Amino acid sequence: MRAFLSPATALALMLFCFGAAASELRVAIQGVASSTGTLMVGLYDSDEHFRAAIAHAGRAGLLNDRSRLVGIAMRAIAGSQTVVFTDLKPGAYAVIAFHDENDNGKLDTNLFGVPTEGYAFSNNAEGFLRAPSFKEAAVVVDGRDKAITIMLKYPRGRRQR
Repeated sequence: MRAFLSPATALALMLFCFGAAASELRVAIQGVASSTGTLMVGLYDSDEHFRAAIAHAGRAGLLNDRSRLVGIAMRAIAGSQTVVFTDLKPGAYAVIAFHDENDNGKLDTNLFGVPTEGYAFSNNAEGFLRAPSFKEAAVVVDGRDKAITIMLKYPRGRRQR
């Protein structure tokens, strides 16, 4: 008796054995106003985790955020900096970045909760009188490498590079 696989079964077996293609997401962060402090970057893979990060950024920062997929802290350098997230499975991801100029590990805000340090979201997403949603900031990674650019926003009166 001969054993053979149907094309669909062969494809399923190949995907199982080799897994879905992993991708990288390259994020250029522009507009870093000074070389003082730390640039904090978080990568999120769900609406729930993204909202939790925004809610806690002023208290716990991004590195202490258990809901993040990846957290990066790097010395701020005025101008532009790039981070690369590797081995990402296909899906939707959102990036949060902020410039922790005073190195206290969190995003400083005023009495109304408005950031007093530079911040940005993937897709340069903005909300009106609120932070953007995960859907607004989401970047789809589909098995191919992707590069995006985001621009830090600082409080009025602060210069950007």
